[in-house]
This record gives sequence, C-alpha cells and structure tokens, in this order.
Amino acid sequence: MLPSPFQAALWALASAITFSASSAAAKLLGSKLPTAELAFFRAAAGAVVLVAVWRLVVDLGKAKDPAGYVLRCGLGVLALYAFMYALGAAPLALVFLIFFTRTLMLPVAARLMLGERSSPVVWVAVVIGFAGAALPLMPALQEPQQAWGVLAVLVAAVATAGSQTAVRRLTEAGNAPGMVVLIYSAASVLGTLPAALPSWVTPPAADWPVLAALGLFGVAAQYTAAKAFSKATVGFLAPLDFLAVPAAAGLGWLLFGEVPSMLTGIGAVIVLVAAAVAVVGSAHTREFRRPVQQLAKV
Repeated sequence: MLPSPFQAALWALASAITFSASSAAAKLLGSKLPTAELAFFRAAAGAVVLVAVWRLVVDLGKAKDPAGYVLRCGLGVLALYAFMYALGAAPLALVFLIFFTRTLMLPVAARLMLGERSSPVVWVAVVIGFAGAALPLMPALQEPQQAWGVLAVLVAAVATAGSQTAVRRLTEAGNAPGMVVLIYSAASVLGTLPAALPSWVTPPAADWPVLAALGLFGVAAQYTAAKAFSKATVGFLAPLDFLAVPAAAGLGWLLFGEVPSMLTGIGAVIVLVAAAVAVVGSAHTREFRRPVQQLAKV
C-alpha cells in the first residue's frame, strides 16, 4: 500500500483534473447562461448525485462540527459565484493561475484554524508557487476586458482558502468525505437558486451533456479533494493545487484556442516545480499529519 503522502498526492491530482474539466464545461456555457444559473447547475448536479446515495442521507444526523459546515458552505458558495463569473471574463489558464494563489493562504489558515505546522520545505514551495502564479497578474489587471474577471477570481481564491481549510477541519472531526460533499451540495443549491431564477434561461437540448459534465466533474473534484484532505495536512496539499494549472491550460488551448502568454507559461513551470518539491519534502517530514483534537470536538 502506498504511503499516505503519495495517496494524498494521487487524490489531489484526480481533484485537479476533474476540477479543470468542470471549469472548462462552465466556460463553454458562459456565453449562453447567466453566472448565477451556471452556479446553480454546478451545485444541483452534486445534490442529485449524492442524494441517490441513501446511506449518506440516512446518516445525515450524524454530521459533526456544525460551525465547520457553516464555514465550508458559506465560503464555498461565495467562491462558486465568483469563480463562475471569472471563467467567462478571462482566459482559462490565467483564471486558474490566479485562483491557485489561494495556496499561499492555506498554510496560514491551517495554522490559525487547525493548529497544523508545515515543514520549512513546504513553506518555501508555497512561496515559490505563489510567485509563479503572480507573474501574469499585473498585466491582466491592465486589460479592461479581463480586470473584473481577475478581481472576481481573487475573491474566489480567498474564499476557497477558508473553505478548503474547513474541509480539513470537518474530516478531522470524523465526517466522511461523502458527507462533507453532500451537505455542501445541498447548501449550495439553496444558496444559488434564488439568484438564478430572476434571469433564468432554459438551456437547449444540445447543451445538456455539457451541463452534466459541469456537475459530475464538479462532484468528483469535491470528493477527491475531501479524500486528499483526509490523508494529508493542508500545508502539504497546498502546492499540489497548482497541478490544475497545466490541465486548465491544455483544455483552454484544445477547446477555446487560448494560447497562454509567456508569463503564464513561466508561472506554470515554476508552480509544477514547487509541487514536486512539496511532495518530496513532506514525504520526509516526520510530523506529516497531526490530529486536530481541540477543534474536532467543536
């Protein structure tokens, strides 16, 4: 059986790929459907799939740490709105690079919320990854058509950092990954439907397969991320988030003909190196995963 660091890395890789695929589907529909409606469909698909898992529904009353769920759901819905808007306003690779600047905030949030300590190697990798992701940020802000998308994805990055740290908190409290995804899916449906209804556009039949991909890949991304957080610290997983950047760049080129700028390409190389350093560094860290007992009882 693989050691925990490598199991976590594989789950994180699966999350990066599925999240990129879900985002590409959202971008395909971004010119046809309002942002709020895209957010609703992304949330609704997860709820439909997971409600079918009757055992999770039966065990719903066993969910632990209500405050953790409030953090996870509230910040997650905010991030969902902001991210869906950004996908329609800026190139896919650029959105992902900026979105994953959240990784710089994750170890800080983990230290404050969970009491987790990251090794110096992980901290160096996170800082290097952030520097690489920040390279194309300033030029993008000077482009009027991209500036609002950049600001929206920055909001999504901050909200997601808190939301993902809450996922780690919930798994430490004894909540199964499937339960975490189920409750978030239900909350996000309730949070997105009121905003989607006033400007509702009925999707044509040809777009339903893309909508299905949007939702199903989104569910897979949430579940695989929860599995990764159940096996590793936030500090270890932070740089691995950057693996979604090359995946998004490839999908942007294949589906939308978007050619990343030189700065985006350089940033992607830097963050891939940072991710590799984090895996090696954490694999040799003795205190790879420390239980968060004081918060697991909240």
